[in-house]
Amino acid sequence: MYTEYRPNILLAPYVETYWVSGENLKSQQTIRIFPDGCVDILFNCTEDDNSDIKPFIPYIIGTMTIFSDVKYDKKVKIIGIRFRPCAIAAYTKVPICEFTNAKVDTRLFQSLFSDFLSEQLFEIENETAQIRYIENYLLSKLGCLYDIDKQIINIVNHIQRTKGLTPISNLLDNICLCQRQFERQFKNLTGVTPKMFSSITRYVTTKEFIKSNPDKSLFLIALECGYYDHAHLIRDFKRFGGMLPLH
Repeated sequence: MYTEYRPNILLAPYVETYWVSGENLKSQQTIRIFPDGCVDILFNCTEDDNSDIKPFIPYIIGTMTIFSDVKYDKKVKIIGIRFRPCAIAAYTKVPICEFTNAKVDTRLFQSLFSDFLSEQLFEIENETAQIRYIENYLLSKLGCLYDIDKQIINIVNHIQRTKGLTPISNLLDNICLCQRQFERQFKNLTGVTPKMFSSITRYVTTKEFIKSNPDKSLFLIALECGYYDHAHLIRDFKRFGGMLPLH
């Protein structure tokens, strides 16, 4: 369904991956998108006005806290930029929580892709060249990015490294912010609270763990992934994915 492309090494701190939806679908399909803690920018590279993503317009897809069912037409080609958590804040002063669970036309925000000539994407036939065109724009902005609070970036990295299992109170030990300031700043930069980001991280980690350990019981998986029991695991899977664990 997707082809992924690695970013230029200079953009690696900001961009996790570029991805392109397949154009070879035999019919319209509905794809379920799950929360992952990231923000994406999407481009519709076909002249299909029936799509939710209109041609020529970059859309921001904010951090998700619930799943989303997206219909893909066989003729629609979508190019996406998946930013690392916090990273898109380097490109805009708008608090990222303004985009949470939303699809927003970036033209509404002057500092975000406001001078990007997306129409030229339609004049480029080669997929790799389209990615390169988008990447060159991002590279051109490296000299004028906004600073991101490194304390928050370090906390995000710690949450991901510990698979969302560090208690929120422990996250405050090594930062120079009170809890209220920390939670507000974290939400402004990631789109969600530290507690929600930790829960999403644990959910994503558990999904991968289940794929890698198909023979383990849900009870053991729950314990190894930091849940109190398998009932809490099932609750999170229904909450974030709308379905029971595929086990």
